[in-house]
Amino acid sequence: MKNFPRIDWTLILALLLCFSSPVFSQNSVPKDPEILRLAELEKASVLETLKQLTSYDTGTGQAEGMLKLVEWIEQFGKQLGATTERMTPNANVVGPNLALVFKGQGQRNILLIAHMDTVYPPGSASAKGFRIVDQRAFAPGIADDKGGIAVFLHVMKLLKLREFKDFGQITLLLTSDEERGSLGSRDLIRKRAEQHDVVLSGEPTGIEEAIVLGTSGVAGISARISSAGISEGQDSRPIEELADMVLRTRDVTSSVADTRLNWTIAKAQDNRRLNRMPSPSMTATFQIQGRASHAGVNPHLGVNALTESADLIRRVGDAVHAVPGVATHWRYLQAGIVTNIIPNEATVVMELSKDGQVDLNDVKKLLETAAQKSLLSGSKVQTEFKDGPFQSSNEASGVFASADMRVPDAKAYEVLSQRAKGLLMAKKFPTSTISIQSGLGFPAYNATPEGLKLAELAKNIYADLGGRLILHPRTYGGTDAAWASQSGRPVVESLGLPGGNYHSSDDEFILIDRIAKRLTLVAELIRAISLR
Repeated sequence: MKNFPRIDWTLILALLLCFSSPVFSQNSVPKDPEILRLAELEKASVLETLKQLTSYDTGTGQAEGMLKLVEWIEQFGKQLGATTERMTPNANVVGPNLALVFKGQGQRNILLIAHMDTVYPPGSASAKGFRIVDQRAFAPGIADDKGGIAVFLHVMKLLKLREFKDFGQITLLLTSDEERGSLGSRDLIRKRAEQHDVVLSGEPTGIEEAIVLGTSGVAGISARISSAGISEGQDSRPIEELADMVLRTRDVTSSVADTRLNWTIAKAQDNRRLNRMPSPSMTATFQIQGRASHAGVNPHLGVNALTESADLIRRVGDAVHAVPGVATHWRYLQAGIVTNIIPNEATVVMELSKDGQVDLNDVKKLLETAAQKSLLSGSKVQTEFKDGPFQSSNEASGVFASADMRVPDAKAYEVLSQRAKGLLMAKKFPTSTISIQSGLGFPAYNATPEGLKLAELAKNIYADLGGRLILHPRTYGGTDAAWASQSGRPVVESLGLPGGNYHSSDDEFILIDRIAKRLTLVAELIRAISLR
């Protein structure tokens, strides 16, 4: 038998892939020099659009503002010649999803995705309205993700001005619940992605502009706590159990690479004090001020008021338990309103009763001193005292807390959740009953080989425009790119406006001087994809 040379099948497969799929990393499509010039002229119109988009309160579930925003975008799209379609989300999500469809004369179909919902409570649009300071424009949701909406709308306007029709179809899909996991729109995103060749996502980028090649899976874990017994004893303290639970899981991610776990919501009220202690002589209310930030992307920029509350309950409780003749009851804890934001405020209430030998002024000084010994740098605590029991309009008892989790893949999620559950069940009080729920809501997104080539193409286009894009391997955010990528289509993430402070206590902003190049980048990317 003759000896034939060994065949390197890996090399052959790689060569076949290169010849059988479009090569996007280098742009052979001539640029249109008029686009950048027009984009510079369009900057004022983009700012006006951002002013309009951010004038509506569209926090997830805010129906009135969401509907007004949809109506405004529909009118804008119709002026560009788009057909519009409203779609009712699944899972009883409030606010319609919206598609603007642009028909061309070419072959390739491109899906543009962005989300209309924000993380801000009602009234934010008027309380912190649109304003410009130097080269920054500020407003709630202006970067995440109304900047992405504005980019796509005005890119389609630029392409219309240039009479560019060499695409088959461009669909701009705007959804209403990305900030809460896209439960009502994930199926729609997957289906529409399957009907297109490429997906471009309008999520924002930071001041150092990047194309994100991977995101984290977004998971959650929650606990409900109850306690047996009605006595004053240490075996019947559910709010203290919650506080200890938060503290004992603080370092759980240290043993699971590339993961994060941050407690973001607590709602607790224990009304059993009438059965556990004499009628309270005094109520102490602690107001904790922290700093909000995105729980996935940059929790280190925040100061977690819930974590500070947990330590306050521990340190204040330890101090007052040493005083003879004083009985205490932790009655109330409230922190956080959105699962993916580090809570910037918390309220904790303790009720106290005493016998006749105790000086309440001494007790107040003791509580205030303990409260001020903060765990987290940057947190602040104010203490207020009132005579008598705590007055609450909500008389329902219940002790609940939930945490935001970020993981690179499903395996890491399983490891982290099991270790967290083990710590949660290591109860401080033997008669506590802890019920735990957890789940992986957003899967991780990872760019496909074709998506990597598109990212390189975007990087090269931007370099030709005098800008700089880095290719970021992975962030701790979770976006609709994950659902779109499940279609198997290539996705390019982070094509919205550069900015910062999203999900933060500080005012969210975009960089005005980057608008024109961003419009040009996306327009040229669409041209390159369409003409190949």
